Amino acid sequence: MRRLFLVLSLLVPLASTAGWTDSTGKLIPDTESMRSNGDFHAQLLITPDEAELRKAWNTSSRAPTLRVTDSVKRGIRSSAMLFLRGCAPNAIGQCDVVVEFFVITPSGQRVPAGGGPLWTSEPPQATLVLGSASMNFSFDPTNEAGLYSVQAKVVDRIGKRTLELWGRIRLD
Repeated sequence: MRRLFLVLSLLVPLASTAGWTDSTGKLIPDTESMRSNGDFHAQLLITPDEAELRKAWNTSSRAPTLRVTDSVKRGIRSSAMLFLRGCAPNAIGQCDVVVEFFVITPSGQRVPAGGGPLWTSEPPQATLVLGSASMNFSFDPTNEAGLYSVQAKVVDRIGKRTLELWGRIRLD
């Protein structure tokens, strides 16, 4: 499996009220895995080890190194995970952000892959937070080889904003 090791400060640009910015404050465009709508931002990452990523994120005092991947082997579990910021609070100060995941096979079949609450606390004060929902997946011998797409539909129910994010993963 090809693995990429990335420092979060390089991987996840800064989120501002105007959109994504680089470390110098220059605006950068959205990508398929990194979207914004006003001050609402989300980024999708695919990792071969969700527990390791969560531990690195939750225990680091600065931008951690996160392991992500763009290819997998059969029988190896991976996870699609989301970072976000800028959700709108309700009258009692809580956000209501949910996600719905889909997998698109190499032959084009769109398969529902779960979802749930992504952030239901106060709006994040940090630049980005790791969402609570993720999509865990693995491939068995019956799955076709090729390029799969992971789609995450992220909805801020209070702010009435939706971001559609995409990740790609190759099954060798």
